[in-house]
Amino acid sequence: MEGRGSKRQSEDTSVEQATDKRKRSGSPFTSTSTVSTTTSPTSPSSPSMSHSKVKEPVASLDMCTYCFDVLMAHHFKKADKPTPTFTNDPYPLFVTWKAGSSKRLRGCIGTFTPLVLHTGLKEYALTSAVNDSRFSPISKAEISSLHVSVSILVGFEEAQNYMDWEVGTHGIKIEFLSDRGSTHSATFLPEVASEQGWTREDTVEALLRKGGLKGAITQQVKDNIKLTRYRSEKVAMSFQEYQQLNGQVGELMNGHLTNGHSK
Repeated sequence: MEGRGSKRQSEDTSVEQATDKRKRSGSPFTSTSTVSTTTSPTSPSSPSMSHSKVKEPVASLDMCTYCFDVLMAHHFKKADKPTPTFTNDPYPLFVTWKAGSSKRLRGCIGTFTPLVLHTGLKEYALTSAVNDSRFSPISKAEISSLHVSVSILVGFEEAQNYMDWEVGTHGIKIEFLSDRGSTHSATFLPEVASEQGWTREDTVEALLRKGGLKGAITQQVKDNIKLTRYRSEKVAMSFQEYQQLNGQVGELMNGHLTNGHSK
């Protein structure tokens, strides 16, 4: 991925889906649950990276509820305006939408630029749902099948080399020279490598392809990679779980429904 300043990036488990270049402000990276909270302990801090040490979890299920609120307000004008109840400290973040029992990816975009969470999650909840150029925008008809996850990125460290990270623990962001000599970057969130059954070598090679490298992946190419490792606090929620928390959802989605039950 290319760009200057704040970068939005798309993160995906598919090797074939390349990251799109974006030049919007706060420009994006794209990524990837029953209600669950996964919080990895942070590693020793790096003096050049902010938020590398977190005393207590930042991510909360309220963030998932808020993302659904934002999407509902977008599609249903009668929906109440979302009101965040979580911390408003600045952090890098990703929002991922999946659909159906197979949890098919429908959109995932995030940023490595720390954003205050109230406005950051509002922006990326909607951007990942309707502006991920790899997919069609999420429609009203799909909402009841959705799952959302929020990843708050913490513990950034510059790696010694492209192998200096652990599968299942770290997400990685790489910067490398493309076939034409320009600098490209790409990222995988911490869960991607383990979900795909990849080794560190497999993951780096997949990420080079995702970032747009077309030529041979030589040892020299890999040795010249600048790799940043990080961890994430991830929370996730299905629409059904969201609906249980908001009795007005059924009425908004279906005129013949009130609190999820037929009149």
